[in-house]
Amino acid sequence: VWLALMEPSSGCASSKPVCKYGQHCYRKNPTHFQEFSHPGVGKHGAAPDADEEPPPAKKAKESASELCSSGRLFWSKVRGIANRFNSPLDAIGIEDILSSWTGELIASAHFNYVFDVPWLLQQYPPAKRHTPILLVHGEKGEGLARLRAEAQPFKNIALQQARLDMPFGTHHSKMMLLEYGEGVRVVVHTANLVHKDWDQKTQGVWVSPLFTLLKETAGHSPSLFKQDLLEYLSVYGGAVGRWKEKLSLYDMSSARVRLIASVPGAHAGAHMHKWGHLKLRKVLESSGPADSSVKGWPVVAQFSSIGSLGQSDQTWVCSEWLCSLSSCQRETSCVQSLPPLQLVFPSVDDVRNSLEGYRGEGSMFT
Repeated sequence: VWLALMEPSSGCASSKPVCKYGQHCYRKNPTHFQEFSHPGVGKHGAAPDADEEPPPAKKAKESASELCSSGRLFWSKVRGIANRFNSPLDAIGIEDILSSWTGELIASAHFNYVFDVPWLLQQYPPAKRHTPILLVHGEKGEGLARLRAEAQPFKNIALQQARLDMPFGTHHSKMMLLEYGEGVRVVVHTANLVHKDWDQKTQGVWVSPLFTLLKETAGHSPSLFKQDLLEYLSVYGGAVGRWKEKLSLYDMSSARVRLIASVPGAHAGAHMHKWGHLKLRKVLESSGPADSSVKGWPVVAQFSSIGSLGQSDQTWVCSEWLCSLSSCQRETSCVQSLPPLQLVFPSVDDVRNSLEGYRGEGSMFT
């Protein structure tokens, strides 16, 4: 699937001085490429590839339409790397998601942790910046005051504060609900709605198929995606509740995934396996791979934030949590030992040599 926004070339020669190293320049800092021109080198220092030419706008638009009926997982586009790694087959930007090429957007809702409201509005096509936009957040105190001040000039933007029923509860959900004249789409991603998260960081973005209005069927997909989604939205109430009612009218049977949501609070009884890693455990035990097909596999987890994990690795991470992530369909009743756990966390050199350099450490928390 191709999905790209074409920027017409001005045809003007660069007025910037030419870097003395030319095509052999070893610099990776984007600022250097803003100050000096590099004939024969890609936009942000990447050597041009033979397959680097973007597809014609017409082809890109037609391919974007194919996305409306497919649904898949993408990486986010990353500025400063070779274009072949930003191929629309694999990568997508937030401006692509909100583009008119994916449908005539009439309303949207964003669930997130951090917002930059003016920047977010600029990612919409100009003609769609006045459509109704709901921002669902978990801000309190000074953060809430800042968010309200950013949103106040835009009369089409509404805010809803997520209910956090515990002192250290946070609203880290990252999801978009997009309503078009011809249907709705759900986007689940890993990025905050701020420029730096969509610029030079790799994010995951799952884009659903375009869901159309129900006809005669119940509209529950074989994967129960719709049930998962509506159950999660029901926790919010308010304006999100109105989105829930709206989404209940759509056929989501083309979604072949499960939605695993997390809700702050203490969950017991029948609610214990409705959220978080315990729901993941339940789903993997009923629909995951057979234990024989993953025998000997480790669990590999990548992350950028470390919280309070207990006094030892057996307190939670290598016991309850690892049990959930390694669950599968058991072919025998024999008790099996938990697999090894491999955690991937950026080293100092990883940060130093990244596109952002040491500036990137602001996204790492311990």
